[in-house]
Formats: sequence, C-alpha cells, structure tokens
Amino acid sequence: MHFRNALRNPLTAVLLFSAVLVLCAAVRPAVAEPPMKVIYGFDREYPPYSFEEAAGKPAGFDVDLIQAILQEDNVRLIMRPLTWDQVQVELSAGNIQVSSGLAVTKQRQLLYKFADKPTMPMQIKLFTKPAARVGNVTLLRGQTVAVEKGSYQQRVLEEFGGLNIKLYRSKTEALKALYNDEVVAYGGPTQTAYYLIDKLKLGTITAVGTPLVVSDTYFAVNRDQDKLLAMINRGMLRIIQNGEYDRIYRKWFVPDLHPEEYTALYTAARNAAINAYAPYSRVPVGAAVLTRSGRIVTGCNVENSLISESQTALRTAVLKAVSEGEYEFRAVVSVAPDGSVMAPSAGDRQFLYEFGRGILCVVQPQAGKVELKMVSELLPYPHDSRPQSYQY
Repeated sequence: MHFRNALRNPLTAVLLFSAVLVLCAAVRPAVAEPPMKVIYGFDREYPPYSFEEAAGKPAGFDVDLIQAILQEDNVRLIMRPLTWDQVQVELSAGNIQVSSGLAVTKQRQLLYKFADKPTMPMQIKLFTKPAARVGNVTLLRGQTVAVEKGSYQQRVLEEFGGLNIKLYRSKTEALKALYNDEVVAYGGPTQTAYYLIDKLKLGTITAVGTPLVVSDTYFAVNRDQDKLLAMINRGMLRIIQNGEYDRIYRKWFVPDLHPEEYTALYTAARNAAINAYAPYSRVPVGAAVLTRSGRIVTGCNVENSLISESQTALRTAVLKAVSEGEYEFRAVVSVAPDGSVMAPSAGDRQFLYEFGRGILCVVQPQAGKVELKMVSELLPYPHDSRPQSYQY
C-alpha cells in the first residue's frame, strides 16, 4: 500500500527509477581491456638466441625468454623475423616495439631504452681442435684464425692483434674451415659456436683460454614504450625468482650429462679420495670435474690446522684443471667415504659460478637418488661481477 502510494508521487518515482539504474550499472560485467599489441622483431640468423626453425617457427633462447617474461601480462605478442640491420632500423622507427641481443652503447641509448637486467653475457672466444689446444690465447698469435667477414668478432680479433685473420662469408663457413684444417682456430660468440658445432657435427672443436671480450646483451624497446619496458623489467625479475630463467637457460645452453659420462665422473671422484690429506676431519673426500673439452680432472680435500686455509676436494679439482688450461666445465661431483654424493659447499658454489652458471652439480637429495642441478639453481643470489678484461 505504501509502495503503491509512493509511485503516485512523480518525484519519488523518478528517484526510485534512478536508484534501479545505478544498481544495474553496478552489477554490469566490466568490459575486458583489449590486449596490448607488441611486435617482437628478432634476428632470424642468430642461433641459439633467435632463429627460424625449418617450418618458419621462431625459436631460441631470446624467443622463449620474451614469451615467459610477458606471459602474465595482457599482451598479444607478434613475432617478426628480420635481418639484424632491419631489426635496428625498425626498432628505432617504432615499427617493432621490442628486440633482443643488443649491447648498450652511447649511440643506441639515444635510439632505444634498455631493460634493467641483461638477458645474458655474450662471450667472444677462440676455438681450436684438440691438437692445437692452448691454455692462454696469446699462444695463438701468429696462427691463422677464421672469422665471419664484417662481423663484430672480426673487429675483436683485429684489436687483439697478432693473428693471421682469414675472412669467411658466415660463421658456418668459418667453423667448417677449422674443421677442414684450413685454419688453426676460429673466433666467434661462444654459444653460437657450440650450437653450430653440435648441429653440423664438427667433432671435438672447443673453446680455448679465457674470453677475448664479454659484453652483456639486453632487451631494448622503442623510446615511446615505457609501459612495455616496465612489463619486461617486472617479468624478468619474476622468471629469475621462480626458476623459469634457469629452465630456459638449461634448455638452450647446457648439454645433457649422459649416464656413461656420469659413471666415469663418479668413479674418478671416488678413486681420487685415496690421496686426500684429512688428518683433522678424518673424512677423505674425492671430487672430479668434466671439462667442455671432454677431460676428467680429479682432486681431493687438503686440510690445514687453520681451517680457513683448507681446500675442499672440488676446489682442488677446479684449481688443477685451470692450471692445465681448462676454463670450461660441464659437470662436477664430490664423493664422501661411504660413496654418497656430497653437494658443493656454499663457498664451492660461488667458486664454480665464476666459470659459468650452467655447470651441472651432482646432488643427492635422498639415499639412492642423484640429481643434476645447475650451480645457479644452488646459488640463486651469487656475487656476480666481471673484470674489465680477461686478457693481460
């Protein structure tokens, strides 16, 4: 009765109708914001960072990385394969919004904005066959070295000096020249070289000595893309913290350790314990490291009355390998007197990280079960710095 009377009052009716409209608006579903269109332009000939597979599908470390970084954002990611020259022109023009594999230079900082964290360091190294291996790259001065014509690596070799440089049309041709004994060495980016060596089945060609140059590479965006840059910075931090970065890194850069390789490594480590000097702990430990060149180098713990001067078995093995000209390590293991696997100590983890985040460490989470973890997985927040140059 009261409600019916209220409707007879025009003012009351208008107010009630307005209230109904407000309530309807409040429960109306929100319109989804359309995804942000992001064009990622990449170098189509830069394996294993970015390239096209046989069917034209984009692939590579950088390709997987950008997808993981933007996975949780409302983004429609479009992949555009280009030549490297096209990438730089299109990025500065705004025709693509983001690319990867760029080192920071003063000129590029005027054209692009760079992510806070690098994707990874790019190393330029010299590679040889086993017969020409040297510990120090200065020993290759005077020798013939193959390199891609017009590449950044050519300039690095020229600045290093003393090399008889032979130019080839591509990295593939330069590596094949080494394989066919046309030259003594090859100069190029480490990960790309190992990818091509494996793909082309070029045998036991491996890097020698320390890097000629190391430079960080980054994602870069067009200067108008502040929102996208914030997404990339946030996403990179997320995938580093949740382990996705290491998973992608391992997929592209870390060779699997085969069962027969593990058996040989474990056996060598256990046998090495016989020479341990452990009068204080009375716990003889053996260790072994597998180098990228295929060697197994062993060590044992060496104790001292001043505990800070004692050396672990693993550190002894690494020091021994370096003293013999080996700087690249695939896997390491330490073995206790009862035959169980010992995880690297905190100090050993930092010591190993100096030689690369992708070194596989054998760990034993429970009796009878062993796993392979990258050293970066065991040391998520390392002390990470780099000298200005590895050459002296």
